[in-house]
Amino acid sequence: MIIKQSSDPSGIAPLARITPVLAVEEIANTNQDLNFRAGQLVKGQSYFAQVISRLQPGVFQVDVQGNSFRMELGQQANIGQQMMLKYVQDNPVPTFRMLSQASAQLDSSVAKSLNSLITPLPLPNGANEGVTTALSSGAKILSQQLANAANGSSSQAVAAQTVLTNAPQVPQVLAQDLQRAMVSSGLFYESHLEQFAANKLPLSVIMQEPQNQPGNAAESMINKQLAVLESQRFQWQGEIWPGQKMDWQVQLHQDALDADGHAANAENADDPPVSSHLKLELPGLGNVEANIMLHEGRLRIRIAAGDAGSVLMLRSALPTLAEALTHHGQVLDALSVTEDE
Repeated sequence: MIIKQSSDPSGIAPLARITPVLAVEEIANTNQDLNFRAGQLVKGQSYFAQVISRLQPGVFQVDVQGNSFRMELGQQANIGQQMMLKYVQDNPVPTFRMLSQASAQLDSSVAKSLNSLITPLPLPNGANEGVTTALSSGAKILSQQLANAANGSSSQAVAAQTVLTNAPQVPQVLAQDLQRAMVSSGLFYESHLEQFAANKLPLSVIMQEPQNQPGNAAESMINKQLAVLESQRFQWQGEIWPGQKMDWQVQLHQDALDADGHAANAENADDPPVSSHLKLELPGLGNVEANIMLHEGRLRIRIAAGDAGSVLMLRSALPTLAEALTHHGQVLDALSVTEDE
């Protein structure tokens, strides 16, 4: 550095010691930026993520809630692939758990990685980290399914592709098959993935659900899942045994119900009532509907038949039905048969 001296001696003054200006934190520090982006996420919350680009073999740029992270996903990951990531921890580094792979099929080799932990790495300087305003493919699917639900163009019921049971004469087996139809319907897929990630559910159960079958079952299930969340009602249609069709609904009620099934003041909000409605057309009885209500361990059943002859036949069997129910530990409050109006 050159200092030019003034010709006027009186104008010369000593310079103060110059102290270099230092940044409080290093500018563009990648670790600092990573912690900032991770700080916008909530621990324990699950987020949709999408692979944006490949940075190097096995390492990808992944968008999570509008934030970009550099993650080691292995050789099986693809650009555009969608995942469900659960934010596990932020110390010592932000860590995610992969809950699902949104691909057309989930083969066994990919399924083994569902329980793996993913640690995002700092993005290299200059990487594009801006928040995009375009809808992801997952958001587009949700938007379309919501529109379909609004105009009634899609069914909210689960349609069975196979016969539910081949042992209708064995109540215990029939009950287990009904339970299996509900559990494996695909409506509770994400909660089952969480159970699988926690080693509480085997992979074989996950692989049986519609989301892991060929075709677009995953997209078709979204509207049904939204409907269940909104109405707290499960709907099923199909063959309950060979040649016998059935419509079945199970609903969780927020309020207690009176004897006619109308809402009443709930006395115990921690134990809401659950109702089940069955509708069948039986060869010897015609149209038969059964309304079953379970609340605080007590059972109410009302059966409706389509003609007087069927009503008399069903009423004659009520004592046997009541005895069978109480024999298996059910507390029976009401049991009746009426003619359907």
